[in-house]
Amino acid sequence: MERLDLWFESIQQWYENKETRQFDSLANLLSATPATLFSSPITQEKSDAIAYFVDACHLLQRHYQHIDRVDDAYSYMQYCYAKLQALASDTQAESDVKRWSLKKLDQCIVTMMEFCQHQGKDSWLRESEQLVELHITFMLGQNERNLHLAQDISR
Repeated sequence: MERLDLWFESIQQWYENKETRQFDSLANLLSATPATLFSSPITQEKSDAIAYFVDACHLLQRHYQHIDRVDDAYSYMQYCYAKLQALASDTQAESDVKRWSLKKLDQCIVTMMEFCQHQGKDSWLRESEQLVELHITFMLGQNERNLHLAQDISR
């Protein structure tokens, strides 16, 4: 079995075993995410695995935020954002994959901004402002693919 297949099976098992869920084991799974998950071509299995990855990052963010480990919570948001950004930037990725990634990036940036603003410190507010600036710069470089997504959805 390939490394990606093993990883996908492991993360599915983590989600299925609700009674034995340990956030440390989920964090270990995410740190062992195979790089091939985010490389073209994106198969249906990879697409499903990416969805698990994104959800797992959000679960860990909420978990660490709940136990007041703010830096850890924020690092999982950044990790998710970075992987989606790389996927959206992949010149070989299918246009549907890029548009999906851009949509998820928009959702991530909102979550990250809200997170920063809720911290109540000037340094976090500056971080929030910088996030917006960097996100806008990134999106401008995407040749308006995110706008095509909005048009596709409205049809």
